[in-house]
Amino acid sequence: MTPLEMRFAQPGDLPTLQILGGEDVVWDHMEVLEGSPVWFRVAETLLAEWDTLRHPEKAAKLITEALRRTNSAAAVDDVLDQVCDHFGYLQRADSSLASLALDRSRQHDSPLVAELAGMFLEAAMRLTLAGVGSRYGVLARLVDRDAVSAPAAYSRRVVRLLGIAYEHWRDTDLLEALRGFLGTAVHGDASYELAMCHISDAFNASERPELMRSFACAHGHLRAAIEGDEDRPDASAYLAAIEAVLAFEAGRTDVLSNASKKLRRHITEHTMWLTRARNRWADGRYDMEAAWYDLSIDLEEASFFLDQPLTVWPTRTVQHILAVYTAHRAVRIGPERESAPGLQFLIAPRIEGAFVRRDGLLLHLRAMLAEPSPNWNADAAEELRAAVEAHLHLGVPPPGVDDSGKAHVAARFPRLAAAIGDPLLAPSEAMLGEMERQLADREVEIAADLPVAQQAIYNEIISALEECPDFQGVVRQGFVRLTTQLIRFLANRTNRGRAHHAPRFAYLFAPAPGGKLPLESELQEDLQDYLDGNLEDVDIEVWDRSGGRADIVVRFPGFEIVIECKRTKGKTTREGLRRYLGQTVAYQAGGVTLGVLAILDLRPKPDWIPNIRDSMWADRIQAPEPSQRDRWAVVVRVPGNRVTPHDM
Repeated sequence: MTPLEMRFAQPGDLPTLQILGGEDVVWDHMEVLEGSPVWFRVAETLLAEWDTLRHPEKAAKLITEALRRTNSAAAVDDVLDQVCDHFGYLQRADSSLASLALDRSRQHDSPLVAELAGMFLEAAMRLTLAGVGSRYGVLARLVDRDAVSAPAAYSRRVVRLLGIAYEHWRDTDLLEALRGFLGTAVHGDASYELAMCHISDAFNASERPELMRSFACAHGHLRAAIEGDEDRPDASAYLAAIEAVLAFEAGRTDVLSNASKKLRRHITEHTMWLTRARNRWADGRYDMEAAWYDLSIDLEEASFFLDQPLTVWPTRTVQHILAVYTAHRAVRIGPERESAPGLQFLIAPRIEGAFVRRDGLLLHLRAMLAEPSPNWNADAAEELRAAVEAHLHLGVPPPGVDDSGKAHVAARFPRLAAAIGDPLLAPSEAMLGEMERQLADREVEIAADLPVAQQAIYNEIISALEECPDFQGVVRQGFVRLTTQLIRFLANRTNRGRAHHAPRFAYLFAPAPGGKLPLESELQEDLQDYLDGNLEDVDIEVWDRSGGRADIVVRFPGFEIVIECKRTKGKTTREGLRRYLGQTVAYQAGGVTLGVLAILDLRPKPDWIPNIRDSMWADRIQAPEPSQRDRWAVVVRVPGNRVTPHDM
């Protein structure tokens, strides 16, 4: 090994070009590095410092040539994953990489060569979906009959790519090629991919019989995948999802409940082994799993309440029903086709039937449409109202003035009219007014006015805190108020733009060249000011809290909540941030077992800012001894050191 190669081979962090003596040192040794065992370390260094390179064309040539010569499967897999998403590299080498990927996918005789061929074919597919390279070249490789007899390391990737290709291009030759793998060593994978293709067809069905045929085919292939492989939580999850939808249509609440529980369990299992394995080019699959999970919750909620008296409905129930009613928009694989209602063939009849049979439901829907709250799904509600009235062959307006000219009572008390029916309204308007007010108060929840994404955070956190013994009564009421304000704070600071901020918000943005990153105190002061303007009693830097100094203390009648503020330039994953939770929950020794950790995330963000739903959650911290109480913390990760979407 040359001295330069030995520098790259040293364990630990990658050497920077500045430490090596500049990029020219690399160019002087290009031929050696292209065939070096440490070529992938060189590639990672160049990709990481791409924007500072004076000769990016040389870097592109070095990486491409190294990929052409190497036989290291682990290095190829890692580097291909990076370059297929690297804008700078692709600007210089997109066509040459696409050609190279197709060339190296042709040979798959031995297990090692087959593994490499599968990786390069996957890269060719990713580039094609991004608009680089020949779609027909990839199709020719996918339907090549030699793939059926190739080692499993190659054929398994071909099967997966055939399924994804069908979702994008809808070519029946791809289905035929997939069927060729049934009965081979990758039978389970082929069955699963065929099921996914038929699910995709179901969501693009133009009539109910077509949807049912596609679901039946998918059901059969999922069964075959589960029987063919020991551990298929992915196939089990989709099987449970189909059974849940069919049970909802049939009104089988018991079957629906069991199917929904199986669905959530299998999705959880699948997510566990998918952790850190998500590929953005195949995001449709993962997003659809999440959508199925949400739909299963909506189905259970909607199914339970559709046959219950309206008086027991919480406000969120109508939102669940509308989410189910329009599930065909959110749960799908592949591009949406116009006039393809998909799941609505199964779901809509039961919902519309309930509203047709019960006048109170329709009155309730009309009242909500008359005065919709912010972020209300008005389009779905209007679609449902129009469908119900079409079923009834009516165009009846909301209650107004009767024949005598006297205002109809129901017009002034719409919630009450919807709940107990117009004929039962008593003549005493004072009594009716009080009943209307109480009914309205009962239906109003803190999260009702939050936008949809913020509601998702709220629901996840509240669900996670249900096991906390202190999360009840006045503590629950106060902590829910604090949680809601923290959600609003996170959303506000995530959306705030550089061009219109006051100096106090500069800590959210990348510093000027040569400038220093902000301290955690800047987040601490901003958060304290925000909470102090929305809650009654908020202090900063409070001593004598569990033997130390608390960053922020929020006081409620009978209890206090301590907020610990930190900054980090390291790992900001949920698992990575658990290193700060020990100090956070230490402040809970003298009060309730609930606290908050606010993190200023200072890692560079060249690609995007995390979605707010990925930046706030609740964690349970196990006590060191079984006899002690566990503790809980809400974590808020505020994105700092960021640039504008244009710069990204």
